[in-house]
Amino acid sequence: MTSFKLFLMLALPLAVALLPHKAFGQQIFYNPNDERFKSLYLEKVQSDYKVQKQEFDRQKLLHVKGLISEKEYAESEGRFKSAQITYQQAILSLAFEQPHITIDSGIKYQSKSGKKMVRLTLRNSTGGLVEGKKLDLEDFEGIRTDRISNVYVSLLNDQHAIISRPYEAKIATMPYNEPVTTEFLLLQDIDNITVRCVYGDKSEEKKIFLQKDESADRIAMTSEQFSQEADLGSRASYDMTLELFSSTSNVYKLDVINLPRQVTCDFLEQQTNARLSQVKFSQDVNTRKLVLAVYLPDRYDSSSFVIDRPISFFAVASPGSREGQLLDREKQYTAGELDRMNISYVKLELVPRGVGRIQVRAVNFYQEMKPGEIVQMNLTVYNDGTRRLDNIKIQTETPVNWVSTVTPDLLGSLMPGKETMVAVSLTPPPEVSVGDYEATIKTESFASNRKVESEDKKVRIHVAASANIFGTTLLVLLLVGILTGVVVFGIRLSKK
Repeated sequence: MTSFKLFLMLALPLAVALLPHKAFGQQIFYNPNDERFKSLYLEKVQSDYKVQKQEFDRQKLLHVKGLISEKEYAESEGRFKSAQITYQQAILSLAFEQPHITIDSGIKYQSKSGKKMVRLTLRNSTGGLVEGKKLDLEDFEGIRTDRISNVYVSLLNDQHAIISRPYEAKIATMPYNEPVTTEFLLLQDIDNITVRCVYGDKSEEKKIFLQKDESADRIAMTSEQFSQEADLGSRASYDMTLELFSSTSNVYKLDVINLPRQVTCDFLEQQTNARLSQVKFSQDVNTRKLVLAVYLPDRYDSSSFVIDRPISFFAVASPGSREGQLLDREKQYTAGELDRMNISYVKLELVPRGVGRIQVRAVNFYQEMKPGEIVQMNLTVYNDGTRRLDNIKIQTETPVNWVSTVTPDLLGSLMPGKETMVAVSLTPPPEVSVGDYEATIKTESFASNRKVESEDKKVRIHVAASANIFGTTLLVLLLVGILTGVVVFGIRLSKK
């Protein structure tokens, strides 16, 4: 029997060494980094941790009683610390190595104050946390494997600039599979944004297209040039953006209310400049760009509106299905009334400005004179505009060596529709030659601290030669003598 046992001890290891390698190649060895074994690995190290903890507690009690040496106690404590660290590593690996946050929805809406907001709903969908919840973790009450803590969320544009307020929203904790909603104010009005989530040592970015809040059943109307100034007889243009927030209506009727009757307007397509009375949205197009053109008359009636006083009015859009709900243009509506009627609107403002126009009139801008004479003219300065003219200055540009005088050369002010007389004298030099000359009358004035453009007037002057009486008399006598001689000579010829 002794020889047989010795044979077995020597033969079995040799037989195992000679077995084909394929037999061992089919065996699956445990890898703690393999995702499939993380929960099993946690159970294993948890069991080791419990054993080492019990052993350390026993050795600690024996050490207090003096039954073991310091070396044995230190070795037991080292084994316990090593098992504890391995246990902690397994928990953190399962809880935080691959957390995942999904975006349930991103809804864009307009607040009551007109600001664009985003309501973002996130969800903790980490699969590893579910596995971790199956274990009763010991000594780790501070680590919750069923939630993600300290998540920082921000919204970015295509240039990776943060366009939300707050710039970063902190979510203290996200329980597993429970939606967490946070709201942002959009600092840039766009529909495509990038959502950045930072948690632990991980950062995720996802680009999404924002949904519109269809529960509002209206459109958002905005205009960057909501307050403008325009001269009488000109046009003010308001660039407008219409954004759909409705699931029931996609056709909206456009109108303008609270404008004086003398002021007219049109809605125009930006690209084609076509006039519009309605706009239609589709599933692919939920934003439209329009221009509201407001035309001011050349003249105004003070009972309708007043110069330099703002005119407040509304550009409105009502669903096309409410054909029976017509707005009365003769009535002055308030924002509260429009809200109660669920009509979309944007409040606009227009300040009409008077126009300064000046005219210079004269009976005749063509003058004839002889050397030694002076040209005297009376000019009529007339305010043809709708604003008072101030500091009216009249100047002349004359030919070389001519002298001009304007009386008065400066007028303090001139009200619209009023006129005043100005005397102008043009004196030629003593040695002026016969011919044609030209002088220019220039007018400069201001209306509401703005320079008023005026047309220069040209005065044409013809200088004729002085008459010679002696030469003219001699010439007449010579002609009379010639005619008399011709007659006498003719009579004599007829008698012969």
